[in-house]
Amino acid sequence: MISLMGKRNVYTEWPNLVPELCTHIASQNDFNCKLALECVKKICKKYRFMFRSDALYNEMNYMIENLSNQLISSLIKAIQEMKVATNEVHLVTVLGISNSVLHIIESILSQEELPDFYEEKLPEITQACVEILNFQSPLLNDDRKLSELNKARGKVVRLVHLYQSKFQEYFTAY
Repeated sequence: MISLMGKRNVYTEWPNLVPELCTHIASQNDFNCKLALECVKKICKKYRFMFRSDALYNEMNYMIENLSNQLISSLIKAIQEMKVATNEVHLVTVLGISNSVLHIIESILSQEELPDFYEEKLPEITQACVEILNFQSPLLNDDRKLSELNKARGKVVRLVHLYQSKFQEYFTAY
């Protein structure tokens, strides 16, 4: 239902949705956070394929203003929890949170301009990406669990590629 409704202008037609999702993303319950992020991910995925328009930018600005701080906080928290996880279920959940946040960031950055917020938070995003790429755990002892880490690593690679393609002048020397 969320993905169908997300195809519409969320902030005008369902104004309570994003604030409600933010409360779940900010909750201490990782499972609720993951579910809320999956909803946001469905809403933001459309940004990758939409033509640039005032309506698109208005909605994206609304989402950036209302979600971005919470997204970065959730990513940092998930990375911290990932490093100290003591059971497989919790580790897979926080990897799912990381994957969803990176997916949302990629959707937002798929448009031409880098929003100021994400430019300012680039060091935190980069550090989280490095942590995901370097992460290893004995808890990831089968292919299903390891696939969660590989999904997150795939999102890191896609995000780096997106940055590289948009900001070639910073990457040409390398």
